Amino acid sequence: MSEAIGAVDETLIAIDSGNVHLHAQLALPAQLSALVVLAHAGPNPAARDDALAVVLRHAGFGTLSLDLLTSSEGRFDDNHHNVSLLASRLLDGLALIKRRMLLEELPMLPVGLSAAGDCSPVLVRAAATRDHDIFAIVCRGGLIDLAGVLYLRTLVSPLLVLVGDGEQRVEASNRRALRELGGRNALKLLPASVEAPDSAAAFEWVARETAGWFVRNLPTAATRTGP
Repeated sequence: MSEAIGAVDETLIAIDSGNVHLHAQLALPAQLSALVVLAHAGPNPAARDDALAVVLRHAGFGTLSLDLLTSSEGRFDDNHHNVSLLASRLLDGLALIKRRMLLEELPMLPVGLSAAGDCSPVLVRAAATRDHDIFAIVCRGGLIDLAGVLYLRTLVSPLLVLVGDGEQRVEASNRRALRELGGRNALKLLPASVEAPDSAAAFEWVARETAGWFVRNLPTAATRTGP
């Protein structure tokens, strides 16, 4: 991972999705090779995502932190589990970013996706729908099989799933789901030496594995050969 990379250009982006208006924070370091979209549903994961975004920017990636729910919607648990709704909104956000790249309002960058928990299957469904537009995915926990078997079999983006130590049900479910994938994938368990999943040591492991996966799998803007 690189050292501090200078000034960061931060912009608030409005995304229209159906009849709601979503907001995303775009941060582009002076030197960058790709863009990572950090998706979440509601405010709870935002603080951890903010810290992860800083780590990713130090690794040379721009970040787009996107909340897929409005503040009023976040109060209802059902919305957090609505994979179809959240994937549709993520796709709208990705479409806006792609249009801005094509219009040269943003640099043309390869895109990766990162999320945790209930948003993990959302990433899989959105990436499978966008086909070759998404170059790498990292899911922190969650059950990716909730994306649907058709989307798992369609997915071509390299996928990393990170699972906490002792989460046997989540691990088993995700290992079964990964067998449906034809592309590059991996599942890694939080080391048993890390005492608590919400500790600083756990975050450092997640950040290191996440950044490493994107470094290995996201092409740089200069060498990108995909669409």
